[in-house]
Amino acid sequence: MSCDCHGKSGVSVGRTSPYDQCTMCAKKHIVKAWSLFNEFTYTDDNRDAMTGQLRLAADHLMFDHVETARLARDLAILLEENMDAEIGDRWKTLLVAMRNDFNGEHPDAVERLERLKEE
Repeated sequence: MSCDCHGKSGVSVGRTSPYDQCTMCAKKHIVKAWSLFNEFTYTDDNRDAMTGQLRLAADHLMFDHVETARLARDLAILLEENMDAEIGDRWKTLLVAMRNDFNGEHPDAVERLERLKEE
């Protein structure tokens, strides 16, 4: 599914490439992977879906947000190798980095959230 506000241009698109640099697309993939992690982490199908989503997020970040892309990739590797004991706070670190990247490119979304908190 394409995003409504693609990349920094803000132009709505009907089709995206995995290599389009877009924090909105990346955030969608990371949140999906995190949600899957909090469900059935012990099934191969679920773990494959998680790591696939993380790698898609890395593709959308790898040129404009290299460090966040590396966080996503490194977490995917740990999940692929069933090294959950090594994950520690990596999910939190990745989510914070992704939110910072997204918020930096979409300050209007941050402002809307702040107004919602006041209501």
